[in-house]
Amino acid sequence: MNSIVQRAGKWLARICLILSAVCLMTLMGLTVVEVIGRYVFNAPITGRQDLAQILLACSIFFAFPVVTLRGEQIDVDLLDGFFSKGAAFWRDRLIETLTSGVLITMGVWLFERADKALSRGTTSELLFLPKYPLITFIAAIVFASGVLLAVHCLLKVVRGRPA
Repeated sequence: MNSIVQRAGKWLARICLILSAVCLMTLMGLTVVEVIGRYVFNAPITGRQDLAQILLACSIFFAFPVVTLRGEQIDVDLLDGFFSKGAAFWRDRLIETLTSGVLITMGVWLFERADKALSRGTTSELLFLPKYPLITFIAAIVFASGVLLAVHCLLKVVRGRPA
């Protein structure tokens, strides 16, 4: 059962990273086409800013849970030398617990913001695309990352600390 969950997690991570890369490549392509259109043909792409914001948000938040769970975010290890292995283990679990709490809180807050955007009919500036789906997507990713990080931390605690 554990290997099935691990394989599913690896495939889900791959899919998220591929979608993030596709969004980033699309953003780069949009920028190239917009620059050529603007300076060569004197015809900029209408709504490029709206599309760029959406693509950038999708690129970041598709990769967000993978980076969070793998612990690949930027770490500053100035104080690592002061902790033994056991103390470092519990310090890291405390940091993961606090981080998961912050992510879950942010996710709930973002769901509230998405609800406000829906009720107000908030749209993008030029293309008048509704903002509700994007905010809901971001809220779901942030909330799920917080829950997954909490479960990941709990599993590490259950397995025990290093010698």
